[in-house]
Amino acid sequence: MKINNKPMRDMIQMLCKSRPDLADDDKKLIANIWYLEGWKDKNLYENLKKVSSPETIRRTRAKLVEEGLIKPSRKTQEARYKEYKQARMSI
Repeated sequence: MKINNKPMRDMIQMLCKSRPDLADDDKKLIANIWYLEGWKDKNLYENLKKVSSPETIRRTRAKLVEEGLIKPSRKTQEARYKEYKQARMSI
């Protein structure tokens, strides 16, 4: 599980400086980041335009956890907490 840390911030800034249009479209930005990370699908952006935003999915899942309607495994809870601590320290 990756989190938004300093290297991600640097990557987003670099991409948006070289392509200002990426600051206007999350799905274009996501497609470009995933492409740089190795997902070389030429139709990635077109496919992303058709599906729900990863952030919407993540936030909805988090809200359902917060409301007690779903519950992640203990292992996942521990991993998320560990990544949360690492992210807090790197900001």
